[in-house]
Amino acid sequence: MATFVLSKLKTSEMILKTGKQISFVAAAVMTMAFTNLTAQSKSLKDSTPEQRAKMQTEWMKTKLALNSSQTRQVYDLNLQYAKKNDPILQSNEGKMAKFKKLKAIQQEKSSVLSKILTDEQFKKYQEMKDQMIQNFKNKRK
Repeated sequence: MATFVLSKLKTSEMILKTGKQISFVAAAVMTMAFTNLTAQSKSLKDSTPEQRAKMQTEWMKTKLALNSSQTRQVYDLNLQYAKKNDPILQSNEGKMAKFKKLKAIQQEKSSVLSKILTDEQFKKYQEMKDQMIQNFKNKRK
């Protein structure tokens, strides 16, 4: 009986730990998903909000076929949220604390973005974001 209880406890701990890892992975991907950082690029911590907003906007312009009006609006939105993210990225807080804050900001941003993009563009944006998260999870295995 004790072995069964210990086994269940270990399984529960593993599930909880895996859930936290998945949450952290999702946060990391959301933070980096639209910065299109390459090996030669600066890390998120070393880049300015303006640099991150520009990279995100260029990536979105290419992938989502934004028109000029959308591009301006998306850049302004990306800059606004890059500035909101900056203190979090620069902080010495733990990964989980950063994740929670970045996730909330990303959800808020997505809500505003849905009003700028067409339904098809927003659907594609969500699909690409989900695919990046999945790719990141696969690489961690």
